[in-house]
Amino acid sequence: MAKKIPRRLVALSSSAVAAIYFAGLLTSRAAIDTQSAVAASVAPTTVSSAASSASVSSGYQDGTFTGTGSGKFGSITVSVSTSGGKITSVQITKVATTFPASQIASLPAQVVQRQTASVNAVSGATASTQAFKQAVQQALVQAATVTTSA
Repeated sequence: MAKKIPRRLVALSSSAVAAIYFAGLLTSRAAIDTQSAVAASVAPTTVSSAASSASVSSGYQDGTFTGTGSGKFGSITVSVSTSGGKITSVQITKVATTFPASQIASLPAQVVQRQTASVNAVSGATASTQAFKQAVQQALVQAATVTTSA
């Protein structure tokens, strides 16, 4: 006959799972808030009046821009190149984290493919992924241009 698990152990295990869940939830919300703030500063808007209307579109100016993001285990610096209003390449130029850059080596290609800093989190490298996203967002804010036409 199997032994019963003591109630205290079940309660302790349940509390640990809940704590981990809520820590992840809070971390995710902080990342979403950061992305929303960056998106709001770069988002295209339309301005109109009775006399005329002007549309404002956003794109990226040509060039290479750097950004640095920091996380719980260190910082990451990236170089983002843009051409024709699009992201053409992303390179991780400096990694000052306790974990190797090889864990997030697939992220630059995702940025180019998706044309956004919103990339998949790497299991086991969540903090490094968030630092990478921050760095790319910072570079993209520098690259953002606003063109007005009447």
